[in-house]
Amino acid sequence: MSQPDAPRQLYVQTVKSILQYNAVRNPGATAFLLRDDNGEKVRVSYRKLLNTVNRLGTSLLRRNLGGAHIAVIGKNSANWSYAFLAVLCGAGVAVPIDREMTAESMLHVIRFASVKAVFADAAALKKLKSVEKKLPKKLQIFSLELSAEGLPTVSELLIEGESCIDEGDDSYMHRAIEPEALALLLFTSGTTDNAKAVMLSNANLCSDLMLVSRRVRLSAQDSTLCVLPMHHAYQMISMLMMLYVGGSVSFCPGLRYVSRDLSFYSPTVFVTVPLMLEKMHAKIFAELSKQSGIKRVFATGRLSSLLERFDWSDFRKFVFKLIHKAFGGRLRMIICGAAALNPDIARDFASFGLPVVIGYGLTECSPIVMCNTPDHALPDGVGQPLDEVTVVVDHINEDGSGELCVKGPVVMLGYYKNKKATAAAMRDGWFHTGDLGFCDENGNYHITGRTKNVIVTKGGKNIYPEELEAYLNNDPVVLESLIFGDEQDGDETVAVQLVPDEEAIKEKIGKKELSSDDVKNAVHDVVGRINRLLPSYKTIRRVLIRKEKLERGGTQKIKRKKESDLPGSDEEIKPEQTGK
Repeated sequence: MSQPDAPRQLYVQTVKSILQYNAVRNPGATAFLLRDDNGEKVRVSYRKLLNTVNRLGTSLLRRNLGGAHIAVIGKNSANWSYAFLAVLCGAGVAVPIDREMTAESMLHVIRFASVKAVFADAAALKKLKSVEKKLPKKLQIFSLELSAEGLPTVSELLIEGESCIDEGDDSYMHRAIEPEALALLLFTSGTTDNAKAVMLSNANLCSDLMLVSRRVRLSAQDSTLCVLPMHHAYQMISMLMMLYVGGSVSFCPGLRYVSRDLSFYSPTVFVTVPLMLEKMHAKIFAELSKQSGIKRVFATGRLSSLLERFDWSDFRKFVFKLIHKAFGGRLRMIICGAAALNPDIARDFASFGLPVVIGYGLTECSPIVMCNTPDHALPDGVGQPLDEVTVVVDHINEDGSGELCVKGPVVMLGYYKNKKATAAAMRDGWFHTGDLGFCDENGNYHITGRTKNVIVTKGGKNIYPEELEAYLNNDPVVLESLIFGDEQDGDETVAVQLVPDEEAIKEKIGKKELSSDDVKNAVHDVVGRINRLLPSYKTIRRVLIRKEKLERGGTQKIKRKKESDLPGSDEEIKPEQTGK
């Protein structure tokens, strides 16, 4: 599919300057495209967006919250974004919090981050109510909902702010912002360790959004639907990038509404994570398997390699019009990150005329470090570093992989209240990511795993869990898996917690009901087949079968834990050990 040329870039150092620029240059353009209670589209112009942020920010300053750490907790919504932007653009330091956290975890974040005020939706308010007596006594709480008994709402704060501005209070509008100062505290997902609070500045965020928007060629004609949790850096920077180029942003309040909102808003750019894309892929192929003729042939990939040589985007869009319609009919690009994606899935979407732009990043890097381009979307790599960002591979091992280290304007200020962790991660001006990868002969990078996840055998061999998980997860019998080290006779061997797909097993063996032995035999066959392809030190020696899905974080990455902290399994088998 042909893509637009990269637009001329505006240089910015603060998010506030983005809103100010577009309110003057494109005042009537749509910043937010929303749905009202009657199911009708509502447009919020760039002029109105800046006005809303100014009113809300003015109200916060009137409440003595200038410079304060202010949390935002809730489902994706315009009000969440108004609150976040008002804080980021002059009121203080924004502290987005995962709405899926327990009440006790929210309490911990509020205390640790020295939060003075909280914006919360109904679900978050209920959690905060349950720990009310433990909350800081002077904590100010505002509701993101239209009404909340006894609490000021965003609507009320806006009225208050407008009144102040009418009286001549322009303190918020003229409040100076230091680009390099702390502006945002983001808590990492904590998939391997306890979560840490990453300190980012306006300059960090603006560097990333300028570099990425140019790399993926966003323009004012683009629009996006925020589906991932807004507290996550990946979704946050996607929203800010779209505002930077003058495009429009819509909000999906929950995963159950994704299909509905894709059809309703018709975005041109869809930002997602592998698990979500994998589920969409499975649904699409289930439908294609019912088709006949060219659609089914195309789906098998027989025509893909030929058509990739030509610009057949219109032809693909015609053949797969139902798929394009499911995404709203205007989608030109899928951006995918936060975890590894099966390359075959990226290739299949490209065959449908929907290129998948894969990237790599971390919260500590604002968050995107490198990514592909729409016209050169590698299915099995994360592309090249952004301009102005330098990446080196440190301590390369016998497999050719080493730790990725990053330097550039996107790198964080450090970890909040954690000098030890900052010193460990930031050495000689380089941020040590903890991720393993290599650079190929064309300058494209490939991620192979995490340094903390590597299993090291007694003989010094390195085993990357992500590699083995990819083998397992590519089999229809396996729903998900988690590889971990298992000490046996003084050596580290490979074990796995595995969740089987019982529906796939039923289809495979032709049964409507499964016995425990049916499941164990199916899993045994899969693991045995994979073991026969592996060198002996990599073979999986212990399989723990579980019915419940593994715990995941906000971007649907499986949370890695020590074996002693992993939940119990329902069955255990010892597969064949016939490695090469």
